[in-house]
Amino acid sequence: MPEDQAGKLEATENTISAMAAAAAEQQQFYLLLGNLLSPDNVVRKQAEETYENIPGQSKITFLLQAIRNTTAAEEARQMAAVLLRRLLSSAFDEVYPALPSDVQTAIKSELLMIIQMETQSSMRKKVCDIAAELARNLIGVY
Repeated sequence: MPEDQAGKLEATENTISAMAAAAAEQQQFYLLLGNLLSPDNVVRKQAEETYENIPGQSKITFLLQAIRNTTAAEEARQMAAVLLRRLLSSAFDEVYPALPSDVQTAIKSELLMIIQMETQSSMRKKVCDIAAELARNLIGVY
């Protein structure tokens, strides 16, 4: 196999591996969201500790993906929406300004798109609350 084809094949394999790893991480995050809702105190406490150890920028990514995923359990999506609003409320200055500007723009666009596409009124309200919290924090920045 020529060297350039081998390089392309390796790059494709690396991309597929990265996508599989990201999908596995998102699945783990869905399990974590479910455990945060658990009636079992031990399971819930352990999930809370795990959630607190996830870096803020990663939390935003995972939470937005969970909110966007209409095939995920409604309770998990609503929990993700509440957690994202809380994150923007309590740790905005540590998390959001550190994101690249294109990611910040993508988050704003994503929230507006979710509001337009969401069919569940309670979920749409929660996403509106997230957008309002983001706007409230950005008003002081610009």
